[in-house]
Amino acid sequence: MKKINANTKVRNGKILESGKRLYEYMFKESSRLRSTGTAAAFLMYICFWVFLEKGLNAETEKLRGLFCLDGVLLLGLLGKIRVSDKVRECLSVVLFLAAPAFALGAIETLHDNSVAQMKFLFVFLNYFLILTVFVILYLFINRFAWTIAVGTGIFTFYGLLYSFVKEFRGNGLRAADVYAIQTAANVAGGYTLDFTEKRVAVILWAILLIIAAFYLSYENHRRDRIATGAVSLCFVLVLSFLISNETFLETYSVKPYLWELEASEKDHGALLDFAAGLPFLKVQKPDGYQQKAAADLELEKGSLGGTSLKVEKTENVENPHIIAIMNESFSDFRKLGAIQTSREIMPNWDARQENVIKGFASVPVFGGWTANSEFEFLTGFSNAFFPSGTIPYQNYVKQGTPSLNSQLKDEGYTSVFIHPMDSSGWNRKNVYQFLDFDASLYLENMKNPETLRNLVSDRGDYSILIEEFEKRKEEGPVFLFNVTMQNHGGYTGAGMPNPIQITSPGENFVWAEEYLTLIEESDRALEELLQYFEQEEEPVVVCMFGDHYPKIEEELYEALSETATGNPAEKTALEYQVPFMIYANYDITEKEYENISLNYLSSLLCEAAGIPLTDYQKYLENLYESYPVVNVYGVKNSQGEWFTWDEALQFEEIQEYEKIQYRNLFDNH
Repeated sequence: MKKINANTKVRNGKILESGKRLYEYMFKESSRLRSTGTAAAFLMYICFWVFLEKGLNAETEKLRGLFCLDGVLLLGLLGKIRVSDKVRECLSVVLFLAAPAFALGAIETLHDNSVAQMKFLFVFLNYFLILTVFVILYLFINRFAWTIAVGTGIFTFYGLLYSFVKEFRGNGLRAADVYAIQTAANVAGGYTLDFTEKRVAVILWAILLIIAAFYLSYENHRRDRIATGAVSLCFVLVLSFLISNETFLETYSVKPYLWELEASEKDHGALLDFAAGLPFLKVQKPDGYQQKAAADLELEKGSLGGTSLKVEKTENVENPHIIAIMNESFSDFRKLGAIQTSREIMPNWDARQENVIKGFASVPVFGGWTANSEFEFLTGFSNAFFPSGTIPYQNYVKQGTPSLNSQLKDEGYTSVFIHPMDSSGWNRKNVYQFLDFDASLYLENMKNPETLRNLVSDRGDYSILIEEFEKRKEEGPVFLFNVTMQNHGGYTGAGMPNPIQITSPGENFVWAEEYLTLIEESDRALEELLQYFEQEEEPVVVCMFGDHYPKIEEELYEALSETATGNPAEKTALEYQVPFMIYANYDITEKEYENISLNYLSSLLCEAAGIPLTDYQKYLENLYESYPVVNVYGVKNSQGEWFTWDEALQFEEIQEYEKIQYRNLFDNH
C-alpha cells in the first residue's frame, strides 16, 4: 500500500513539474499593471453583459457560449504567452489585415446587407477605406494590439450607430449627418435602443478579435515607423484621389445615388456610401451656367405666366395674417393603399371644405430629415439639385438667403418662428437669424407647455401660437411659422391610451397604431385652431402640411403597396406625398391638387393671401404648368408621367430650373 502511495506521489510530482515548466514556457511573469488592467476589463465585461441581459430575449441563448469564451480568454490575459518575436509579428500582421475585413462584414451585417452580394470593386474600396484608418492608427499607436482594439471599436460603434439610425428613419448615415450631431442628440431621448441578437453577436465577436490581438501584443521597432509613415501617406493619398475624383466616381458608379438612398447604401456598402458623399456636400455650378443668362431666363419664363396656382378671391383682402404650420410626421396612410381602421383618423380634416385648398405635396424626405422639407417650403428651392444626403440648413442657408420671410417683410409683416424643441437642432438658431425672422421661440422659451409622450402636444403648441398671435397682431400683419413635435418618431406601441386599431391589412402594427392615434390628436388640435381663427375679425390664412411619412413597421408599407395601383416607381412616390391644407377665414375659391411638390407650396400660399409674387415665384408658376412635381424622388410632368433624375436632367426645362435656382441661392449678391 505504501509502495502504491509512493508511486502515486512520484507520478503526481512529475505532472506538477511538467505543468510548471509548461506555464513558465507559455507565460512570463504578469506585471501588476497587466493584472489590474485585465481584472478591470473583466469586471467591465461582466457589467456589460448584465446591462445587455435586461434587453435580451430567449433567442439570444445561443450567444452565451460566445460570451463565456470571451470571458475565459479575457481572464487568460492575466498571463502572457511567450512565443518568438517572429511568430508574434507574423500572427499580428495577419490579424491586423483581418480586422478591417471583420469591420466591413460587421457594418454590412448590422444594416442587413450581404458583402457577398456587393460588387468586388465596392468590397475592395470599403476594405481599403477601413484599412487606411487602421494604418493611420498604427502610425500613432505603434502597437498592433491597441491599433486593432481602437480600430475595431471605432468601426463596431459606427456599424451599430448606422443600424440604429436606419431603424429610426429608414436610411443610414449620410455624409451631411456630420453637421447634424447636435440634432441627433436632441431627439435621441425619444427612441429606444434595441440590442437585438445580431447586434449583440457583432459586439461579442469584436471583443473576441480584440482579446486575440492582446494575446499577441507585438510592438514595432523604431526603425520601422518611418516605413509605416510612408505607407500611411501612400494610403491616404490614394484614398483621397479615389474619393475626390468625380470622373472615377461617375465611371464606376461609386457616387451615392441621388434619391435611391437605401439602394445606394446596399450597393456601395455603408461606409463607402458615406465617404463618397463627402466631396459632394458642396453644390457644383451647373454646366453652361452664366449669371446674367440665368437671370434673363427667369424673367422671360416668369413673364409667360401660369394659371394652375392662381387662387380666385371674392373679397379684396390685403396683407392677411399668415400662419404656416409644418406638422411633424403628418401623413395620410389612405394615400398608400387600402387601409381600414377601427375609427376615422382625420374626420375634421375630411370635413373641412369651405374656403379651403387641399391636396398632397411631394416632400424630399422619408422618415426623417425634417429640415429639408422646412427649407423647400420657406425658400421654394428644390433639394433635388443638391448632392445626395445634403441638409441645406447646415450647408447652404446664409445671411440674405431669399425666403418667404424676406418676401413678407418687404410687405410689412412681423415674423415669428415657433418650434417646441431645442434651438440647437438642424442649426435652426442660426438659420432663422440668417432668414431675418423678428423672433424665434424654442422649447427653452416655453413655460410648462402641454405634452404628449414627453413631447409638446399640438394642442399645447397651438396655444403658444395663439398667444404669440394675439401679442403681435396689433403691430400689423403677422407671419407665424410653426414646426410641431407631437408626432415625432420613437413609437413604442404603448404611448397612447385607446389607440386606433388597424383592421386591414390584418397584422400587429403597434407602432403604426400609436402613430395613427397621434394623427387623430393632430386632427382635433388643428380643428380647434381653425375654429379659433374663424372667429378672428382680421383676415387670416392658415397653411398646414406634413414634413414626411413616419418610420413605423416596414411590413405595413409593403402590405399597403400591394393594394395600390401603378408601377413600383409610382407606388414608392406615394410614400413622399403628404397632405396639405390652405384655409382662409374669408372667401376663396376651393381647389384640390392631386400632387404638388413642396417647392411650389409657398407660391400657392402667397396666391391665396394676395401677396405679390417674386420673379422667382412667377418663374415657378410657369414651370408648374409643365412639371407639377420636381422632387428628390423624381419628376412628374403634366401628363402624369414619372421620370427618374437621370432622365429628367436631359429635359431642357429642368436644366434651366437648375441654373435659375443656383443663381438665386448661390450667386445672387
